[in-house]
Amino acid sequence: MASISPITIHSSNSPSITNSSQIVVSEDLKQAVIDHLSYLKEYHDHPEYLQKQSREYAVYRYETFWLPFLAENRDLDIVPPLDILFVWHSHMLAPIAYASDCERLFGHILPNRVRSRSPQVIKLSEQLWTKKYNRTMPYHIDYSAIIQVIPPYSSKIKYTLAHAVERQAEFYYNVSLGHYKDPYFLDEAINRYKKFIYLKRLNPQLFVVPMYDIDIIWHTHQLFPEIYRRDMMANLQHVLHHDDTTSDRSPNSKLSTSDHDTRHKWFELYGDRLPKNGCMFRGKTSKDFYQYITDFKFLLECQRYSIYVQFIENDTSTMGITKKDVDNKINTVVPLHDHQLGEPLREQMFAQFNTSDQEIFARGSSGHMEAHFDADFSDFLMKLTLKIQRKAGYWPMNYYNTLEEYDMPSEKLLALIQFTQPVQSTNKLTDEEDPNALYYVYEKDIEQDSVLREIVPDAKRLVVGIPTIDVNTINVRYEVSEYQEVVLDQNYLTQLGTTFLFNLEHVTVKQAMHTIQPIHQDEPILLNIRHSILHDIDIFTATFNNAIFASCHTLNWSQLPLPNQVSTKHDVSVITLNPENEEALIIKDHTGDWGIVKFSKDLFTTSLEGMTSETSYQFSLYRFMPNGRVEEEIVYVDWEDDKWVIGSNNFGISMNAWTISVKRMEIKNSIQYICLGSALISRFDTLFTEIFGVKEEEKNLVTTNGHQSDKDLLTNEIEKIDLNGSTGINDTKNTLNNIKPQMAMNV
Repeated sequence: MASISPITIHSSNSPSITNSSQIVVSEDLKQAVIDHLSYLKEYHDHPEYLQKQSREYAVYRYETFWLPFLAENRDLDIVPPLDILFVWHSHMLAPIAYASDCERLFGHILPNRVRSRSPQVIKLSEQLWTKKYNRTMPYHIDYSAIIQVIPPYSSKIKYTLAHAVERQAEFYYNVSLGHYKDPYFLDEAINRYKKFIYLKRLNPQLFVVPMYDIDIIWHTHQLFPEIYRRDMMANLQHVLHHDDTTSDRSPNSKLSTSDHDTRHKWFELYGDRLPKNGCMFRGKTSKDFYQYITDFKFLLECQRYSIYVQFIENDTSTMGITKKDVDNKINTVVPLHDHQLGEPLREQMFAQFNTSDQEIFARGSSGHMEAHFDADFSDFLMKLTLKIQRKAGYWPMNYYNTLEEYDMPSEKLLALIQFTQPVQSTNKLTDEEDPNALYYVYEKDIEQDSVLREIVPDAKRLVVGIPTIDVNTINVRYEVSEYQEVVLDQNYLTQLGTTFLFNLEHVTVKQAMHTIQPIHQDEPILLNIRHSILHDIDIFTATFNNAIFASCHTLNWSQLPLPNQVSTKHDVSVITLNPENEEALIIKDHTGDWGIVKFSKDLFTTSLEGMTSETSYQFSLYRFMPNGRVEEEIVYVDWEDDKWVIGSNNFGISMNAWTISVKRMEIKNSIQYICLGSALISRFDTLFTEIFGVKEEEKNLVTTNGHQSDKDLLTNEIEKIDLNGSTGINDTKNTLNNIKPQMAMNV
């Protein structure tokens, strides 16, 4: 079911209306819906307005200041401040109560029309407001700065507005996706709204429950209170009451049984289903429910970096040259403990960073000698000193004589430990142009009289550098654990991290607690990834110390519209889903919806040889940006030899090793990318296994997911859901393959 806004006032019929097309809606609701959603989004972005004290103060301002102000200026194009607007909005969504309060207090219904809140209109409204109230009550209130104290006053409004505001604040999330602003989608929603009214007309005793596409039209219609009253009198000879207080969705409740009856009557009358793709209940937002990480050092501290010490012997620097790029016969880096017994050659030297293992310099044909060190993040927090040494003495009395000592400049290390922007290589090449390009933490010309000249006569420069790709990338690995059957308790929201239509207490799910760990060691555990399998829904939550930081779960037809339900040409904010050949996952964080990733099943069901176009190897991540825009991030799938790599410009996944990398410039979104990466590893490995087969001994470890089913918690088909039954393809149980994948080519 979609809304908790049933119609309860009975109506007497007018014989002139014989079908839904004759239902009267005399306002252009399509544009009004777009303006309506715009201010709902603005209010949604200010959680401080929803605090109890803020709501009550806004109600006081609404009744004491706005309504008298509006009554005096009803013919002017004015708008209230946002806190008052939402109180007014909630009052108008109880149209009978609103009319009663207005007529008792002012003798008539105070008008409103939904329109854009342009800066010019707001400025005019503020000027008139200030003139009337002479600054005794400011137009704008900063609820985040000061707790407002309500002076003693006696409310004359009978409708409980503070509670209504709280209830209505949850509505926006369910209509917040881009297709609710699509012209084609809205045209059909208006047609369905008319059908909805006509259904009520024919069934006056029915407690009618709409889907969300109908509900947003209905809400918008009520925000023109005079027009709404006139239209409803023409349609039903009574004003239709909008009751948002009925919220119990449990089986056999009034709301659930009425929802069932509404769908049944709709099908009898119109011959199609009332539930519609992309128009169903979405649950509650994760906004302000999830926690936010402010200190990302726990991720930085898991990093290991490669430090190169180079003696450049020619005029052209060959930065970041690796062994395979130099000379297959000569290793440029030889660890001391791997060196064979015997005296080193005279031209061999040793380097040491603080107390790290020493390395031997060996001459290579690249025109420089090079030593390589593995450094942890903590190494950059101390005084980093490079010592160039030479072996002295005779076996067994060998020792190392320091020839030169260099302190790494702290300002160069600061860019590594206090990351604010991507670190550039010294030669300005990007990671894409040269993955081995170095960021110099130290460089020095070698003077002619330097003692180093005795050993390396041709050396011209000493360079200490770190590959920028190391600095600019966070690398972790995804470690899976075994699955168990878990019975959810009353705190299931903190386990799943998301809400569904029903109370899931006492429901059995399959669940495992996987871990995110540093790529080079087993400790520490950076994050836990709790994977819950609830029928056809995969839910991944990124947690630590019982706090949820991000989640990623399956989306299906109930959340996203079909491609033919929206305009042929639409912008990237309108995300569609064809359940026949596409799957989608939604990622959430403390701000609400963070992104939706959508991919075609053809990526796995088609032979790789048959994938001829570039788009065959890519899918899309739609990012919901803080400014309200949606940006498409292309994710590529790369099959090369025996490697299977997935990634975009911001993150990457190695399906062979189950490692996840995130660009450090996206560190504030790293948890979201890691959660998404974990879900893709699980989902893609499962799809691959389903399509290409699985060994007999692994069959009990395979998952099924992502297929449209009547037994789906997101479809809202109450009577068809067995919360503890089997689901999936052919009613098979959901499990997970915890065997690391091996890519099969061109099967």
